[in-house]
Amino acid sequence: MKKILILGILFLYFGNVFGQLDRKIPFSIAIAAHIKKYNLKSNEAYKDQDLEYAQFLFDSLVQNHLVGTYMDDFKMSPLKGEPISFKEIEKPIFLITYASWCVPGIGEIPALNDLSDKFHDQIDFIVLFWDTKERLKEKVGEYSENIKLLYVNELTNQNSYIINNLKHSLGFPMMYFMDSDKKLLDIRKIVTHHSSETLSNSYTIHYNSLSKGVSLLIADLDAKGALTPTVEEEKTTPKIKGDTRTQEERDIDEEYERYRREKDSIDNQRGNNR
Repeated sequence: MKKILILGILFLYFGNVFGQLDRKIPFSIAIAAHIKKYNLKSNEAYKDQDLEYAQFLFDSLVQNHLVGTYMDDFKMSPLKGEPISFKEIEKPIFLITYASWCVPGIGEIPALNDLSDKFHDQIDFIVLFWDTKERLKEKVGEYSENIKLLYVNELTNQNSYIINNLKHSLGFPMMYFMDSDKKLLDIRKIVTHHSSETLSNSYTIHYNSLSKGVSLLIADLDAKGALTPTVEEEKTTPKIKGDTRTQEERDIDEEYERYRREKDSIDNQRGNNR
């Protein structure tokens, strides 16, 4: 009898452990459990104008509580056709949440368009507008055809609890990176810069920032053995001997160096004019 009791306890213990390992925590549950404490601290940080600490709080929330959770399933509407849900998307997802009244940096959309044209075979690029169909129509011409433009009208959406957590908790614009199982790999804010930046500089700033999200998704595919080379990658030159970077990483580094040279030149000109 004693042995049976011990075996029963062990069965319950290990069953509980394995059940926890297999459990997929929804993003909405995780964010709801931690957002109040985060908001209290971040509001204080912004009140004190401590932007560095505010960013630390955001990064801690994401890395400690949100990465590894799974995006909830909800319906999103295209301009044409039936609504689609997250569970229908098979590729890794590069998601940007937006609204028509947000003003992107002048080089942001061109940089996103170029990345989507290059990597759409491996990644689904989605720009999700918290907006109406009519307002989304005004934005169509700005984006590449390789980007899915979707919208959610919060007032008429049936999954209002999920939408409320996704839209209002972290704000927007915001970037979400998910694998094909909808597991969150990271969440990042859209980079910002002064409105006086030139198109060239703005493009480079955004390209470098957005590329980091693409690299994360590509690296995850590669780690899972699911990475297939794009047509463009197959045409690229071989790696330089001793250079372990991928072609994409070298392109990003070259873009960044070009941006730094241009920015240093502009800074020097401003200094000489003083």
